[in-house]
Amino acid sequence: MNDLTDGRAVSFADIAKQEGKVERHVRLLAPLAFVSPRIIAAIVEGGLPNGLTVTSLARGLPYSWTDQERRLGLV
Repeated sequence: MNDLTDGRAVSFADIAKQEGKVERHVRLLAPLAFVSPRIIAAIVEGGLPNGLTVTSLARGLPYSWTDQERRLGLV
């Protein structure tokens, strides 16, 4: 996301090319840039459900940190 905001890339396709990935992969992972810091800390500490995956985080979380935390039972 920093590459987009800082002008080093103009699209997800540019990022994908730079990283040697397909654009779909970059688009899937982009929402992870907006995951709540509390959720990141809980992941590191092992405090989230065992079935939680990167894909479910990327696809299923709202952008509001409070809503994210509520959905995962942290609030």
